[in-house]
Amino acid sequence: MVATSPRLLVRGLPGTQTTKTPICIPIPTRSRRARFRRCHLSRSRDPAPVSEDPQAPDSLRVAFACGGAGGHVYSAFALADELHASLPHSRSLFLGGPAPSLESSTAAASSYAFATIPPCLPSALLAAALHLHRFRPHILVATGGPPSLPSCLAALLLGLPFVIQDQDAGPAPATRLLAPVAQRVFLAFNAPVRLLPKRKCAVYGNPVRMSIRNYLRVSKAAAMARFFPRAGPGCEEGAEVVLFLAGTLGSPEINVAVLNMYYEMLTTKKNRYLIWQTGPEDFCEMESLVRGHHRRLFLTPFLHEMDMAYAATDVVVSRAGSVACTEILVTGKPAILIPLPTIVDDHQTKNAYIMADVMGAKVITEDELDSSSLTRIIDEVFGDEKLMAEMSQKALNAARPNSSADIIRHICSLIGPTNPT
Repeated sequence: MVATSPRLLVRGLPGTQTTKTPICIPIPTRSRRARFRRCHLSRSRDPAPVSEDPQAPDSLRVAFACGGAGGHVYSAFALADELHASLPHSRSLFLGGPAPSLESSTAAASSYAFATIPPCLPSALLAAALHLHRFRPHILVATGGPPSLPSCLAALLLGLPFVIQDQDAGPAPATRLLAPVAQRVFLAFNAPVRLLPKRKCAVYGNPVRMSIRNYLRVSKAAAMARFFPRAGPGCEEGAEVVLFLAGTLGSPEINVAVLNMYYEMLTTKKNRYLIWQTGPEDFCEMESLVRGHHRRLFLTPFLHEMDMAYAATDVVVSRAGSVACTEILVTGKPAILIPLPTIVDDHQTKNAYIMADVMGAKVITEDELDSSSLTRIIDEVFGDEKLMAEMSQKALNAARPNSSADIIRHICSLIGPTNPT
């Protein structure tokens, strides 16, 4: 028997001004004779044990399915962080690809439980069903990537509600397939609504990690000291810092263009500083080809301290992935975007031109990309202070910094009184 449901209070979610009234979500409890068992997720870290107090209210349990690209992974973790900031006793389980994967390493650096979903679909479906059955979430949140489809199918078979968060200007094929049976589809842009069941769609923008939203707490001087310790005190005065983001896995095209122009740029522009994320696959080769260790060049395979990077940066040169575009808007950074044309549905190109419309971002196609074109556009942006100010202001005006809180609030409103099986 299910005992009378207490009310779980979602008090003012951080960063949102949507309402001043606490949201009450009915969360069922078990009777004294039907306490919860502790979940065991294969060899992954177990979720925190459930309270053994039979009178204590049941904690909200949310499963997240994500994997592959940074947009899918960071969106899920941004939502989980927002959930736990509002409901510290809630519990989250991440379903993702086996190590080494971005989602497994991100989970390892956090306090969230993680369970592996194998790449083969039949095995993935079985594994997802097993993990969901053990964890018994009140809802599944799928943010894209290979683990999301089998996890949603498993939730459907188990009778568990699920929602989808799609980050791009064009909905992914899996989103189109699953939208009719999803509780809700959260979108970053208005354009995909016409391709999906309209009554299922909610446009809130993309989730943004709390550290990115709070990047202004770090001064430019402190951030530059982190990346350029040999530049000396006061280096931030008149400094022009360019952040090169070659994507989660890296981009040979961007890396080669930067390799062929960085030395001349640093030689001719004495106030120019470069933060260059190569991606893990290209790092060793790029490091071997870079001439020495220039004091105004920071070369890294991956940036974990993105808040510091944005605090130091004046102009961003990046792929046009969903997370990169969202973070550019939230931080108000002038941007030069180089979309990857080989992605399914060419959604990076769509993202890039939407960014060009809303904030005036510069777009370079891969056919146009070389060291000369990249240098010319970077110098063009830095050479026009009015343009930089306009791009920054338009980006901030278009940003939705409270999207994580809005999505979590909406997800909480969908959770009903029925206890998950």
